[in-house]
Amino acid sequence: MLYSLTLDTPGLSLYAIPALWFTAQWPHARKLVTARKALNIHQGDLNCDPRMAIEWCNQKNVPQPVVERLRRLQSAHMNGMENFPFWMGTIIAANAFGVDAKLTNAVAAYLVVARCAYNYLYIYNDGKSRIMARCRSLTWLSTNIACFYLLIKGANILIAKA
Repeated sequence: MLYSLTLDTPGLSLYAIPALWFTAQWPHARKLVTARKALNIHQGDLNCDPRMAIEWCNQKNVPQPVVERLRRLQSAHMNGMENFPFWMGTIIAANAFGVDAKLTNAVAAYLVVARCAYNYLYIYNDGKSRIMARCRSLTWLSTNIACFYLLIKGANILIAKA
């Protein structure tokens, strides 16, 4: 069945939903691994209260560049979680409203690729690169524009049917 999937395949975009969820969760998992190594503790110890990782690193005098990377990982995760419902809702709505499959699939693929780029630009910017920060912001903005575009396409289809 997978061999016959193309950009024209209806519903293919729904596979982007778990991929987008993963892109939102990965920074959190990476933060925990990085913090555990920096604190030199067992995974279970950090798992008791993983949201305290940055504070614990500050208390244990972990080098500041590591703490800053942990903050960026946490921020990328939080941004992904804030945006995930919007991405998911857009993809589901576009499929339900009958937006062209090729367009919906292309936008869904773009969202996944753009989110990976966003994470990279956020996590690996050491705070000194304004270009990376601007590119990150533009990447975020472009995903929102792509979602609004699909939602407007769906609204137009519904209005035309009325």
